[in-house]
Amino acid sequence: MSFQKKLTSSRPGLTLSLGAALFILPILVPLPGLAETQDFNGLNERILKQTTALDQQESQLGRYHMSLAEPLHTLARIQLQANRFDDARGNADRALQIIRWSDGLESPLQFEFLQLVIEIEMARNNWDDIDEKIKHYTWLLSNKYQGDSISRLRHMQWLVDVHAGGAARDEKERRAYHLIQSTGINEVAVQYAQVQGLTAEPLYANLLFSLSRAYHRENEGIRQRGSVSYRLRELYPGLHILEDRDVAIAKRYRFGLEKLEMLRDAVSTSPAFDTEAVLLSEFYIAAWNELYGQEEDLKASLLRIDNFHTHSAISKERIMRLFELRAKLPQHRLVLDADYLSNDLVSAGD
Repeated sequence: MSFQKKLTSSRPGLTLSLGAALFILPILVPLPGLAETQDFNGLNERILKQTTALDQQESQLGRYHMSLAEPLHTLARIQLQANRFDDARGNADRALQIIRWSDGLESPLQFEFLQLVIEIEMARNNWDDIDEKIKHYTWLLSNKYQGDSISRLRHMQWLVDVHAGGAARDEKERRAYHLIQSTGINEVAVQYAQVQGLTAEPLYANLLFSLSRAYHRENEGIRQRGSVSYRLRELYPGLHILEDRDVAIAKRYRFGLEKLEMLRDAVSTSPAFDTEAVLLSEFYIAAWNELYGQEEDLKASLLRIDNFHTHSAISKERIMRLFELRAKLPQHRLVLDADYLSNDLVSAGD
């Protein structure tokens, strides 16, 4: 069975062809960062232990045996955490080569290995080296994917985050490209989840939230003017016909609001979430309206929150207490657990 329909984003030129769902792949690995607070002594001990075990396996099986791929991947990830980028890249490359030599150049097993190679170069801000790898990853995901639908969506979310990172850290000439790719792939992921009947999954809510943030990133680019704003406001690439700046920003505000309202509706009908999660989704809508200075929409949001007790089992006092703590909700990621607020489980980074 294959799903042949092409899903397209709202912007021209971006299409992902989404195929069969037959082979389960590992779950998403978080994007890397420098190991600012890591215990480097502990990491070095883990590296030594993993290297010793790997050397023993290699002496028994040979340098390019399929069984070495996972241990090499594990070693490279620890080395990445320790900021040992050259060592990490060497081992990640060898793991990827083993997968491709053993299972073919289009192997469905290679996604997590290719992700690690890209993450290593992202960590040392080497965007020139990974541009083609990101494009190849996108092509594999679009045309050669054989895993299940949930795993595919996680890979798409990973790709969205990679382009978001590129928009923040790559050269200015490529910033608009990354913004457009991040938003467009996120739009396709939302459509794919809908087509696959996955709207009750927590991942769907995260994709909707991520898409609202993608629209906001584009608006930040539009506000800064210059070449990035120009590219984002082109009605079609190459036509040099630009949308008015205020119109472009207002449109993305409405797109983002729509996705947050879709998030609320999905959460309200999903068995994966409780009633307080629905309330917190209303908080995100209110924050979005406040961010854009939309007084009428904000009033409507606050009224829904104020009246939430009338159609739920949550007391008015509980609602007001959570509302007082709403500033603790992180705006860069979705949190729909009320205990996160009431128990003060907020990390310093949020």
